[in-house]
Amino acid sequence: MRKGLTVAGALLAAALWSLPAAAQQAQVPPSQAVKLALQAVPGAEPLGVKLKGDHYVVRLKQGGTVILVQVDATTGAVSQ
Repeated sequence: MRKGLTVAGALLAAALWSLPAAAQQAQVPPSQAVKLALQAVPGAEPLGVKLKGDHYVVRLKQGGTVILVQVDATTGAVSQ
């Protein structure tokens, strides 16, 4: 049984090693980042979300304007 734990641990380590560092540290899922951005820009429509370094960039459309909102991937703090 100990060998199974070692193999599982090795697989987990390999999976984490292959992810970008920012994705490993992200505690806020992309769907939550979009929700937080929509709270900051009421009435907007989500267009997309991308992880860029240590933050998400959420694209929103409000009226005819595209708005980019940054959401910290670790804390969920929102900035425009």
